[in-house]
Amino acid sequence: MHKNLFTDHGIPVSAEEERTAALCRNEKGDCRFVIAAKGFVVIVNLENGHIKQVFFPDNNDEYPYSSFSSDGLFYTGAANMFMVLDPFLEQFIYYKRIENGEEIVGFSFAEDRARNIYFTSYPHCHLLCYSPLSKEIIDYGRVDYSEKYPGSVAVDQSGWAYIGIGTESKNIVAFHLERGLKKDLIIKSQRQKGTGYVHLGDDGFVYGHIGETSSPQWMKFSNGDFESINVEKVSPSFYSGTGFQRIHRYQDGNYHIERYSLSKGLIELVNRETAQTKTIHFSYTSDGAKLSTIYLGPDDYIYGTSMHPLQFFSFDSCMKKMTNFGGEVIEKGGGGNIAAYASYGNLLIGAAYAGGKLLVFDTTKKFSRSVNPKLVAQEESIHRPRCAIALKDHEHIVWGGFPGYGMIGGSLGIYHIETEENHLLSHETLVENQSTISLGELSSGDILGGTSIETPGGAESREKEARLYILNWETKKVKNSFVPIEGAREITQLFIDKYDCAHCLTDQSTYFVCDPYTEQILFQIDLSNWGQTVRNCFTYDLQTNTLYCLLSHTLLSVEIQGKHYVEPKVVHTLPMDATSGIVQKDSRIYYGSGSHLFSIQIGEG
Repeated sequence: MHKNLFTDHGIPVSAEEERTAALCRNEKGDCRFVIAAKGFVVIVNLENGHIKQVFFPDNNDEYPYSSFSSDGLFYTGAANMFMVLDPFLEQFIYYKRIENGEEIVGFSFAEDRARNIYFTSYPHCHLLCYSPLSKEIIDYGRVDYSEKYPGSVAVDQSGWAYIGIGTESKNIVAFHLERGLKKDLIIKSQRQKGTGYVHLGDDGFVYGHIGETSSPQWMKFSNGDFESINVEKVSPSFYSGTGFQRIHRYQDGNYHIERYSLSKGLIELVNRETAQTKTIHFSYTSDGAKLSTIYLGPDDYIYGTSMHPLQFFSFDSCMKKMTNFGGEVIEKGGGGNIAAYASYGNLLIGAAYAGGKLLVFDTTKKFSRSVNPKLVAQEESIHRPRCAIALKDHEHIVWGGFPGYGMIGGSLGIYHIETEENHLLSHETLVENQSTISLGELSSGDILGGTSIETPGGAESREKEARLYILNWETKKVKNSFVPIEGAREITQLFIDKYDCAHCLTDQSTYFVCDPYTEQILFQIDLSNWGQTVRNCFTYDLQTNTLYCLLSHTLLSVEIQGKHYVEPKVVHTLPMDATSGIVQKDSRIYYGSGSHLFSIQIGEG
C-alpha cells in the first residue's frame, strides 16, 4: 500500500462568517457585543477589547439566522435548538431542542411587555414563545400554510403578534397571543412574490410594509389591524444593518459599530461622545469554512472557494502550496460560493451564488478586485448556479441553476466569451417549472440538460419528476425531453461519453446510462449504499477511458468500453466523507471534506 494513498492537504480557508449580532446591556449599564456564527458566539467587551469565544451547547455546529437582546441576555437559535446566552457570565444559561418537525428555530425574534421572547421557525412558519421566568416554551403552531420564511416578527401593546412572511407569496399575519385568533392582513391580489416585513418602533408601535424598505407607503399596526402611513411617520427599528450585518439594540453602549467582520477578525467603532474611532482586532478558533466545488484550472492549479464566507483559493499540487486570495478579489462576493466552473484558453469562468454572478478569471494575470476576475453577468433567474460547460465551438459557456427567492424554474445562460453577451433561456422554453443543474454537449453540438424540481428559494414545487432534455442551443429550441428515472427529483450529474450515451446520477444516488435520443435506459443501479451525491462528483480519465464517481463515503469507477455498460467498481472507501469534488490530477483524485482538501491516489504516482 502506498504511504500517501490518502492525503489531507489542510484547510484552505480558516475563517467563519458572521450571521447575526446584538449589543447586550445589563442592569449596571455594562455592554457586550455578541456575534453569532456557525457553532459559536464571540463576546466582545468594546471598552477594553476583551474577547471570549463560547461554543454552542451539545456540540451544535449549525448556522444561526437571527438574534435578540433583552435584559442583558442574548437569544438565538441554530437548527432546532433555541439558546439563551449570558454574555457577562460568558456561558449559555438555557438551551432546548424543539422537536416539532422544524429544521430551524430562531428565524426572527420579538418581545412582549412581560419580557416573554417570541421566535419563529422554518419551514412551516411556527410561532413560539419562551418565558424567561418559567423557562417554558409554548408552540402556537403554524401561522401560514403555504410559505416557509417568517423573516420578521413584532408584538404590539395589545397582545397581537405580527409576522412578516414570504417568499413566493408575501404576507403579514396578525396573531392574538391569548385568543389564538389569526388574520391574514394582505389580500390575495397583493400576495405576490416577495416578503412581508414588520418591526417594533422605538415608540412602542409596530410598523411594516409589503414593498421595498425604501417604499414611501408603510403600515402602522394596532389591535390586529393596520392603517396606511407615509414613511416619514415610521418610528425606527431596534435593528440596524441588513443581511448578516444586522445588529439588534445597535444604539446601546458608548460605541457605534461602523463595521464588523468575523472572517477578517475586526470591529470598527466610533465613540458616541468623543467621535474618536478605534478598531478591535481579534481571533477565534475555527474548523474552517466548508469547501464548495473544486476545479482544475487551465494553468494546472486547483481552484475553489469556501462557502460562507466566500474566499477564493488555489492549490499547487506540485509544490504542495495553498494560496488563499480571500474574498476581496470577488466583486460583490460576500457570502455564498462559486458552485460551477468552465474554462477556455487561459480563462477560468466561475458561476457564483448568491445572485447568479458569472466571473471570468485570467489565470495568467494577478487577481485583483473588479479587474481580475471580471464580473460579466448577474442573473437572478440563475440565483443559485449549479453547472457550467464550455462548448466545443470555443466561443460559448453554458451555465444553469436555481432561480432566486420565491421563484420556480431556473434559466439557462449562454455566454459569448468575445462579446461578453449573456443570452437567457427561461424554464418555460426548456422544461417548465424545473431548473437545469447538470449539463453536457453531444457530438452533434446539441446540449443535454438534467433538471431538478426542487425550489430552494422557498416557492412550492409544481412538478413530480426530474427530466433530461436535448436543446439545439443555436435555434434555442428543445428537441425533446423525458423522465429517465421515475420518482427522481434531480439529475444531479451527467457525463456524455464518446458514444453519445449519458452517464447520470440522481439525488438518491441512482446511477444510470441512457441514450438521450432514443430515451432507452442502458444500465441502472442503486449506489446509495456507497453514500450520497456530492456537488460535482464526476471526472473522466481519457487515457484509461474511466469515469470516476465520488459519493460521500466512496470513490467508484466505471470503465467505458463500447456500449456494454457494467456496474461501477469501488476504488476506495473514504477515510473522511466527501462533501464536494472533484479534480483528477497526476494519478490522484482531489475532493473537499468539510473544510479540508483531501486527495486519494488512484494509480502509480
